[in-house]
Amino acid sequence: MKLDVLLPIVTTIFIKLVHSNITVSNIKAMYVMGDSTVDCGENTLLFPYLLRNLSLHPCEGPPNSSILPHLLAKKIGLSFPIPFYSQNGSSEVLVRGINLGSTGATILSNPTNPLLQSLNQQLRQAFEIFQLLQLELGQETANEFIQNSTLFYISFGKDEYINLFRSKSAKGLGSDAEKLSRILVDQMTNAIEYLYDSNVRKFVFMGILPLGCAPRFLHATNDSISDGSGVGGDRDGLVCADDINNFVLEYNAFLEQRIVRLSMKLSDAQLIFCDFYRPVMEIINNPNTYGMTKTTFLKGWLNVSHP
Repeated sequence: MKLDVLLPIVTTIFIKLVHSNITVSNIKAMYVMGDSTVDCGENTLLFPYLLRNLSLHPCEGPPNSSILPHLLAKKIGLSFPIPFYSQNGSSEVLVRGINLGSTGATILSNPTNPLLQSLNQQLRQAFEIFQLLQLELGQETANEFIQNSTLFYISFGKDEYINLFRSKSAKGLGSDAEKLSRILVDQMTNAIEYLYDSNVRKFVFMGILPLGCAPRFLHATNDSISDGSGVGGDRDGLVCADDINNFVLEYNAFLEQRIVRLSMKLSDAQLIFCDFYRPVMEIINNPNTYGMTKTTFLKGWLNVSHP
């Protein structure tokens, strides 16, 4: 995805940070958790030897990278968070920020697919970072740094729905998808509270992209539509899968509502929800404004969604 398309989203996140009473200048490090929307190389021990050369998103940050955490780090003036397995455990490295994101990461653990990393696994890595900081800096200094100077950027959920829509037709999911949304949001809530109990106070949460407009599901939808009707259809013959997008919207709404409630409960924390869905739909529906055709955008955004 072109960087100039993502920059308005980064600006929106930055403005939300400012309006949330976060003193942006106090943020010294960003810690990233999530799936392929934020990874710049698999979160695996093999990263330094192989996968850093295969990642869709270079880890050095702009101008080579197009992942939002790197662009946001640049906007704030932070070092680009490096992958977990490329750090050496020293406080000098850890205090500059770490990216725990991994391609194929899910909120729920998936024992049938060991290649998928879970939210709980990334939480354990975050707690390992906290422990290393406490050992090297002292508990009081480390806790003060975590509380006052860190920003946690969290982007999960995409892979759960991709796996669900790959295995089942969205039309037949019904209440199952709603139950899944509530379970996923409950797990995200637990993660927030665990991090809060470890002194984290600043959070950014990203909603899920419109997966019904991803190339895989566009193709499946067009096969089943003969009259060219549906939201997102145009002379290019590309139609987004509304049933899939509706489930994504439902999850995003549940997560945003829960974050609002948590903000009242955790009164000294700043929790920001960022809607990634609507800006992407704006680009899809008005591609000429951003210097591209709808076909080019939908076929090219695989670098961000790659389901």
